[in-house]
Amino acid sequence: MVGFALPGLAAIFLAPVWDFPATDSSAESISAYVRDHLDELRAGVLVNSIGVTLWGVFGAGIWLRLRRAEGGETLWSACFIAGVISLVTLLLAGFTAFLVLAYREAPVSDARLLYDLAFGLLAMSALPTAVALGAYARLTFKGGDLPTWTAALAAVGAAAHLLLLLSFVVGSGFFSLEGDVIAVIPATLFFWVLGTGVALLRGDEGGNANRPRQTA
Repeated sequence: MVGFALPGLAAIFLAPVWDFPATDSSAESISAYVRDHLDELRAGVLVNSIGVTLWGVFGAGIWLRLRRAEGGETLWSACFIAGVISLVTLLLAGFTAFLVLAYREAPVSDARLLYDLAFGLLAMSALPTAVALGAYARLTFKGGDLPTWTAALAAVGAAAHLLLLLSFVVGSGFFSLEGDVIAVIPATLFFWVLGTGVALLRGDEGGNANRPRQTA
């Protein structure tokens, strides 16, 4: 739940993506924006980094539960944890680029390059996110330990994150790297984390809850 709350609060109150400079902004305008919001941006990077690291911990716990439900490691459970590790790594790398941009009081030599790199890494995380959520949905729909409605959230998130690939080729507007898509699509991942976390806290169970465990 903390992993959901921290990035959400950062996105709304500290460094809202919808206020960031547009895709076609100059290096000078990006530097000016960073100088005007240094404290908020640094705090946002810190809070987001803690939250995303907790996503990795949360993902590890879900992976162990998926393995237990399957009676051992399977291709789909391996895809889930590989996707989680990859998406967390890419997100933290994107936050690192943004931290470098906001770290010093004086403008960096190429603000636009770091800005584009940060958002490019965030967009690249869409692929492993789709893999992780798709694998979770497949296993849980099949009869996992957790409710099928969490699988529905995962399936929606997986499909939505494939749309984020449009930012690779769209140069401006909603689907561009710094467009609103970078905030709207990840919200589906947030809701899956929130929903699955609530299911775990409540002890909700799925179709495999009473099935005898297989040996690995």
